[in-house]
Amino acid sequence: MSYVALATDAFDAVTHFYGELLGFPVASEWDRATGRGKRFDLSGGLRLEILDNRRERSPLPLGTPGDRVHVVVEVKDITAARQRIAITTPVPETVSWGARLFQVRDPDGVAVTFLQWDAPEEERA
Repeated sequence: MSYVALATDAFDAVTHFYGELLGFPVASEWDRATGRGKRFDLSGGLRLEILDNRRERSPLPLGTPGDRVHVVVEVKDITAARQRIAITTPVPETVSWGARLFQVRDPDGVAVTFLQWDAPEEERA
């Protein structure tokens, strides 16, 4: 997989969240009359594309994301990742399937989970 795309009606707030608050670098961006977007490099080659739904020729009827979509960012050091983020985050919790994680939500309500694996890959459920 190369990238995941999320359409939003709150483009400025969402791109500020991923770029400025979470600190993901912009890999590419475009701004034209019929479309605007930014791709962020999340790590390990995966990119997150944010599309300005209001600029699309045929805007999508966006509902709430609910919990259908989660952006998961695997990190080597959850404590260091948490310290780099420019917003208050919950304390990482240890889960029964061999990881430590914390979760924040973007302005559209999409869950963004930062995850550090503690268990070896063969022991992960």
